[in-house]
Amino acid sequence: MSHRPRVLSVRMTDSLAEDLAVLQRGGLDASAVVRHAVRIVAQGQRTAERLAAAETGRRRPAALTIPTGALYAPRPPYDGPEQGV
Repeated sequence: MSHRPRVLSVRMTDSLAEDLAVLQRGGLDASAVVRHAVRIVAQGQRTAERLAAAETGRRRPAALTIPTGALYAPRPPYDGPEQGV
C-alpha cells in the first residue's frame, strides 16, 4: 500500500476563503468542507471518464467543468410586489 500524506497544504486566497465561508455555513469545519468538495468533484470526474470510455473513440476528459447554474435547483416563481401582483 502506498504512503499518503496526512496533511495537505493549500495556499489560502481571498476567493478560497470566501468559498470556504459559504460551505461552512452548514456547520462543518474547513477540513470536512474540503474533503466533501474534493469527493464531489472526483465523483463527477469518474463519471465523465466512464461515459467517455463507454463511447468508442472518445478521449478521456482532461478536466471536468460544471456550469454553476447546474449546481442549484431552479428558483420558484415569486409573486412579489415588484411584479405588480
